[in-house]
Amino acid sequence: MLALPATVVAQDAPAAAADDTPVVITGSRLRGAAPVGSSIIALGRDEISNSPAVTTDRIIKEIPQVFDLGVSENSRGQSGGNGNIVYGNSVNLRGIGPYSTLILVDGHRVVSNSRSIDPSVIPSLGLERIEVVADGASAIYGSDAVAGVVNLIPRRSLNGAEAVARYGFADGFDEKQVAVAFGKKWGSGQFMFAAEKVNRSALKGEDRDVFVSDQRKFGGNNYSVTRCAPGTLKAGGVSYAMPAQLTQANAASLVAGTSNTCDDLVGQDLFPQQDYVSLNSTFTQEVTPWMTVFADAFYSRRDFVREPNYASATLTVPQTNAWFVRPTGFTGTSTTIDYNFMNDLPRDQITGHAQSWQITPGLRFKLPHDWQLEIVYGVGRTHDTSIQTRGLNNAALTAALTSSDPTRAFDPYGLGRTSDSVLAVLSDQIFINPTIGRYKGGEVRVTGALFSLPGGDVKVAAGIEQQSNEVDLGSARGGPTAPMVFRYFKRDVSSAYVETLIPIFGFENAVPGFQKLDLSLAVRSDDYSDVGKTTNPKYGVNWTPMDGLTFKASYGTSFRAPIIPQIYGNSNGLFGQNYQNPTGGAPLLGFAYSGPNLDLKPETAETKSFTVDWRPNASFNASLTYFDVLYENQVTTYLSDLALLTRQSQFDGTGIILTGTAARDRVLDLLSQGIPLLRGSFPGGNPNNVTLFVDGRNNNLGVSQTQGFDFATTYRLPTDSYGNFRFYAGGTYLTNYEAAITPAAPRLDVLNTIFNPLKLKMRASVSWEKGPVSAQVLVQHVGAYDNTAVNPLQDVDAYTPVDLYLAWKVGERLGSDLTLGVDVQDLFDQGPPYVNIAPSVNGSGGYDATAASPLGRKIAVSLKAKW
Repeated sequence: MLALPATVVAQDAPAAAADDTPVVITGSRLRGAAPVGSSIIALGRDEISNSPAVTTDRIIKEIPQVFDLGVSENSRGQSGGNGNIVYGNSVNLRGIGPYSTLILVDGHRVVSNSRSIDPSVIPSLGLERIEVVADGASAIYGSDAVAGVVNLIPRRSLNGAEAVARYGFADGFDEKQVAVAFGKKWGSGQFMFAAEKVNRSALKGEDRDVFVSDQRKFGGNNYSVTRCAPGTLKAGGVSYAMPAQLTQANAASLVAGTSNTCDDLVGQDLFPQQDYVSLNSTFTQEVTPWMTVFADAFYSRRDFVREPNYASATLTVPQTNAWFVRPTGFTGTSTTIDYNFMNDLPRDQITGHAQSWQITPGLRFKLPHDWQLEIVYGVGRTHDTSIQTRGLNNAALTAALTSSDPTRAFDPYGLGRTSDSVLAVLSDQIFINPTIGRYKGGEVRVTGALFSLPGGDVKVAAGIEQQSNEVDLGSARGGPTAPMVFRYFKRDVSSAYVETLIPIFGFENAVPGFQKLDLSLAVRSDDYSDVGKTTNPKYGVNWTPMDGLTFKASYGTSFRAPIIPQIYGNSNGLFGQNYQNPTGGAPLLGFAYSGPNLDLKPETAETKSFTVDWRPNASFNASLTYFDVLYENQVTTYLSDLALLTRQSQFDGTGIILTGTAARDRVLDLLSQGIPLLRGSFPGGNPNNVTLFVDGRNNNLGVSQTQGFDFATTYRLPTDSYGNFRFYAGGTYLTNYEAAITPAAPRLDVLNTIFNPLKLKMRASVSWEKGPVSAQVLVQHVGAYDNTAVNPLQDVDAYTPVDLYLAWKVGERLGSDLTLGVDVQDLFDQGPPYVNIAPSVNGSGGYDATAASPLGRKIAVSLKAKW
């Protein structure tokens, strides 16, 4: 019932299927063995099928260990978010980092957009299981597996057909899903094909009361700006609130010391419209008793549309302007106007897509003495793009403001006198960013038993891998005829690994206190063509002193090579952005630099874990895991972090934040090197007026240590008269999260503060089933935390939405078994707790998009059929 993660212990590893197809178990290369020292969080076919989340990425986000920080459609303000130009979702285990969790399909690597992998490439109806190992696994799988591994295991057991139709809606939002799957099994093989189409509407900021600049009615600050329509005129250091239409005839009515104030991000979407099409397939065929052919493949395309806010700027209007208005008593030669173009120019709509495919065939050979050889080779391609075609043309705007010709001048005074031809040129800037990625990867792996000990067989897995990752980073910026320029990069990785399992005690030689004792050692060496070599070990132990009780421990090191866009930059230019004002009030205009950093080094980590699993009987199980992750040399970027100034003192001496003349000089220096202004406009059109600069490039700045506990417990209660019940509770409780901006800086305790890992995330549920009827009540909980973006800090309330799911197995209809379902998310329409932060172009505003959903109550109905 719904997504109820259960911890899988080593001795409960899934058995092979009836056709002797090996079952993939995440966290170990050993055939038929679960990882020693680490636990698996598993979602089976029933949990996936009954989840109210319609795409794979959102199903995974229901797991409490997954934090919505970084690569997310909801918020792009955290580390890694600036590279998420196609508004995808990835996995961030325990909030350790958006690129620190490796995503696999059926145990092998898959193609990425050179930044991250969106799990929605696999349709939910085409999944057999989702397995998560929240433990360092670089010794098993290589780079990216610092925080852990998510393995998407496609279906191979389906023998028949299934179909799903679903419709859900909330205030200002709707969602549709249609999916089908077909599978056929025969004595020597199987075939499965699944297809899914999902349409999710955008959620607009104007449909949520809290997404406003003036938050005083909620007990917050007034973040209103003066860049409005009508605007605020400034002359000789005096401000004047402009009327709807200003001419020289009514200039005397201007009142000195007044301003027009308004919302900063009028019309912006909180998250974009998304349309998904995803397909996947599996195939297995035993050719001879000793050779089997197998393959899996997928295709995915996700199209998005996001409405941003209207353009705004501070205009310098010289007296040469054809419609120049001079305030009474002003003798200067120019004025400035804080202005919003909502009545003049269209919004610079963001559209694009993320498309990918991969096919991975393989051969499996049975060797003498129960050894097995596998050869796997995958080929894949991605094509992502983000398109904007109505950006503000700063050069044309400056020319139109200075023009004395009424047919060529821009009218900022509200009378709509600007010619259509001028308006067309003012918003003709394109901003197109395609990414084309190509992947080729092969592996040769051998597994078997070396010899036997009294405790069991000593097993070993060894293999070699070769990866080739190519990426074309494209860019077209400027006028409508701006050329598309591609930069080509390639990274090759050669790897070798070995993993052993040593059973000291087992069924044959168990003694009191040692029913079972397993040791494991894994080591892997990776040689990168561009960032050097690394070798990482992992040690594990499982000890079962008595039936039903198991202790586990693991230690390992991990390694993550910086991704190609982190080294070479997604772009090379300056971006004008509004930053949260640490003193309250209107946001501050700053300019961030996005560009290459060829000196980036790999990240490293040291991971430790200790687990207690208790299963006294078949109805009850509980697990508790302590983890400790020391992450060093972290690659971080602050390009999209618009709350950066609220912790400015942490960046002293780093050069990340510059103010005053230092900011001006840095911007002027970059401009002199040919670095362009790609978005926004300088105050008054003059870079000499810049007072805030942010280095938004990727840097090896961070050091963090994350410590805490994962917990899960399940209890099944069958009854004769009242049906079957299931009780579940699980989550993550962090005891420590310390981070330093630089290796030499002191580590600061930022646990349970906004835009950082939070102390407590959990889920609890009660499920009931009797005959054809079933129901579940699910409670999610995000603990209270501190909003340190304001002074004094704000205590943010806990977020505890309640979900309800009802299902009725109608029975045989039209030759199929039909099930009707109704689910209600956020049953009591709690909505997100209020958070005192300004609306941001990168997510959040009056609420925290990384911790709570702005949707509110969502109701969905579904029809499922099986043949």
